[in-house]
Amino acid sequence: MKTWRDDQIALTREIIEKVDFVAFTFSLIGKNKGCYLDHLDGRFGYITKEDALAYRYRVFNYESDALEGEYDSLDALIEGGWKVST
Repeated sequence: MKTWRDDQIALTREIIEKVDFVAFTFSLIGKNKGCYLDHLDGRFGYITKEDALAYRYRVFNYESDALEGEYDSLDALIEGGWKVST
């Protein structure tokens, strides 16, 4: 089964747990929507700062803003194939 590298998982956990200011407010690709995420299958999404602060792990599609998935925990989000875009 394909997974992200351990360092990518650790960085994802650190950024989302701490709600890293730069990761949640800065964007190189247009209007900022939150912290950008990559999926193992090639999809791109984001989690909002408000959700991260509330320990709510909803991932939205970057293009359409449609809900891609909702996870019970940060571990479940990572196990679901998501990591912070780098």
